[in-house]
Amino acid sequence: MRLALAVLIPLSAALLQGTVAPLIAIGGARPLLPILVAGSWAVAAGAREAVWWAFLGGLASDLLSGGPLGAFALASLPPVAAIGVRERESTRPTPIIIAALLVGIAALAAALIYLGILVATAQPVASVPLAAGTAVASAIYTGLLALAIYPVARLLRRATEKQGALGVW
Repeated sequence: MRLALAVLIPLSAALLQGTVAPLIAIGGARPLLPILVAGSWAVAAGAREAVWWAFLGGLASDLLSGGPLGAFALASLPPVAAIGVRERESTRPTPIIIAALLVGIAALAAALIYLGILVATAQPVASVPLAAGTAVASAIYTGLLALAIYPVARLLRRATEKQGALGVW
């Protein structure tokens, strides 16, 4: 079950990033849907699985966007891994507000790393300061969406852990 989630959710997020995110943009700010799902999973289930979600979602986003192949995937890995590192012994889930803040921070870091990769590889960027401002706005947007998505990730984690304990997957 978790393997299916690890493929379907990041690929769906990447597809929605290219199709739906432009339609729900506020000004120039678009939610970073692959970071939203991978970051929410990182906070809910830890970094080990979430970095795969970030890599797969990032790579699919790169393929669909026509940007430098691997750039968004590379930019996504460190922030998602960082927010997924926590004490494994803790049985208390991360509060929703804290999780949303962590996902927003991961989105900001990923967007700025991606911008840095674009600049370093001489990709066309109209205005670096404007792109950085858009990254901040997109990170806030992504963090706000995490208020709804993180609880779903937490529920999915619990449901898949129960199935794993029963030997279903």
